[in-house]
Amino acid sequence: MSDLVRARDLAIAFPSLAPDAPAREAARLLAEEPVEGVFVHDEHAELQGVVTDTTLLGFLLPRYLAEDRALVGVLGEDVADALWQRLEGRPVQQLLSVTEASVAEVDADATLVEVAATLVRSGASLVVVRDPGGRLLGGITTSRLITRLLGAR
Repeated sequence: MSDLVRARDLAIAFPSLAPDAPAREAARLLAEEPVEGVFVHDEHAELQGVVTDTTLLGFLLPRYLAEDRALVGVLGEDVADALWQRLEGRPVQQLLSVTEASVAEVDADATLVEVAATLVRSGASLVVVRDPGGRLLGGITTSRLITRLLGAR
């Protein structure tokens, strides 16, 4: 059984920001770094949440636009500047309010199937990995997990 890949083996570090950091910084990290999420920690290094690429898009795109296919079909990319203005003067904490109430988490010893089940149950695109003492080890994205599962065939 020692040859089983565990969550700790697949977890990678993600950038982190304080809740009062500018929301634009989270957007910049997601756009420029090869990551799909940014961890948000408070002053005690406690995880407050995760801003993913999907939740950022959900914040940028007003709900009425996301739900109206006819309207979004006529809007061009020239509205991108207006969407990015939605981040102006906002802290990262406000991006968390559009995410799920809790962050999907697994123990470092979780198998990849357990990680997959947690992602499916939560609907999240990223799961946080913690060691037995509760220390944050990193995260596993859905795409990273799928790549590993398919590579194991």
